[in-house]
Amino acid sequence: MPEGLSRIAVIGHPLAAEENRLAFHGWEGCQVHLIVPSRWQARSLGHTYQSPAPFPPTSPPPRIGSAEPTVHTLATFASGRNSLFLWRGLGPLLQRLRPDVLYCWEEPWCLSTWQVERQVRRLARGIGIPLFFYSAENRPKRLFWPFTLLQRLAFARYRACIVPTREISARIRASGFPGKVHVIPLWIRARHGLPADAAARKLVYVGRLIPLKRVHLLVESLLLLPGYGLRVIGDGPERRGLEALAHALGLSARVEFLGHVGNDGLESALAGASLLVVPTAENPRQAEQFGKAALEGVSLGLPVLASRTGNLAALAQRFPTLSACDLDTSAQLAKAVSALFAAYPDETALARSRLQAESEYGHTAASLRLQAAFRESLGVAAGESVP
Repeated sequence: MPEGLSRIAVIGHPLAAEENRLAFHGWEGCQVHLIVPSRWQARSLGHTYQSPAPFPPTSPPPRIGSAEPTVHTLATFASGRNSLFLWRGLGPLLQRLRPDVLYCWEEPWCLSTWQVERQVRRLARGIGIPLFFYSAENRPKRLFWPFTLLQRLAFARYRACIVPTREISARIRASGFPGKVHVIPLWIRARHGLPADAAARKLVYVGRLIPLKRVHLLVESLLLLPGYGLRVIGDGPERRGLEALAHALGLSARVEFLGHVGNDGLESALAGASLLVVPTAENPRQAEQFGKAALEGVSLGLPVLASRTGNLAALAQRFPTLSACDLDTSAQLAKAVSALFAAYPDETALARSRLQAESEYGHTAASLRLQAAFRESLGVAAGESVP
């Protein structure tokens, strides 16, 4: 990182999760400041994040060259409402930090994206601070006022956008954004490989329990898969209904619900698993935006079966131990599971995919891409310094 690029600020509700902060560690030659909600109610996950203690306002900032980011926590209005929440005390914090580049990790139509730009404009007084926003929408989103206005303002005033896939890059261009679009995949943390236990016949799902994820198909497929069990890791509004479904079908003894599991406990929760299944649906407004759960499974050394939707199909082309096919009914799902177990990947193939996932999608690779994007925003080539 060039010496002149001394202050980077990143702000957004995804930073409430510790794993989303990993890519901002180890940035030599600059100060990285992460602005994090002190408390975030992730309703679809059935989990509330409590962020680290705030950085004391009276303490001096870390020296330039520090490799560790400084975390600042702010309270929010409407915690958990991605499009409607606002930060409390943002103006004074930005006045103190005075960043050279600011990345707002929110969609362009969110109220907080407008708030960040407004506060930076007051701070800069006409001097352009490069602003980045984020987008993960891979299907056209019908916006209503005032969100249409907020998006137009963001498109006019933000210099660049970060997206996780090329599909989303094309969509944001089609929506009219004229600035630079950087494709930087989401990242996964380094994992210890798990021994995939084919003999256990244990299917596993990891993620939100919402209708789009179609976990009910997994439960129903057990009727066609005698001898198989299912472990559901995650929480959300569908959990009670899924538990009732398993009971009604006489499958309670074969289905276990672990609830929300922190990222650092994922290896333990997946111990003894045979296959990770991601049966996500697709509709005109929604499809799998990235497929992080599938990548996590690959990085743990497990075979993965996913529906052919959104970015999951693209990931399946890169990893031979990740299969993508139509999983629209419980019968299709059961047939795909049986076929995979009939040609179960060997240890060598699973280990090779695991190392590839860590190399291409680890937080170190994402960190380098992010640093390059911020350098480019100030017209700095790799290895150069800002005059």
